[in-house]
Amino acid sequence: MWPTISMEEFLANPLAALREISSSQKVLIITENGEPILDVRPYRTVPIEKLRGSLAYCGDIVSPVEDPFR
Repeated sequence: MWPTISMEEFLANPLAALREISSSQKVLIITENGEPILDVRPYRTVPIEKLRGSLAYCGDIVSPVEDPFR
């Protein structure tokens, strides 16, 4: 389970919370009235090689699309 923090606690010291997220590389769930409203996670880059081959070519991508309802 990911750690949670209330909105009030987060707003009291947001920089400390963000630094902890950055150093631990874990997701932090922010709650309001006990309900989760946000998840804050560290930024990660995706190597281009992971994306290579993930795009499917499905025909002409330059010509306008015909409206089927006309």
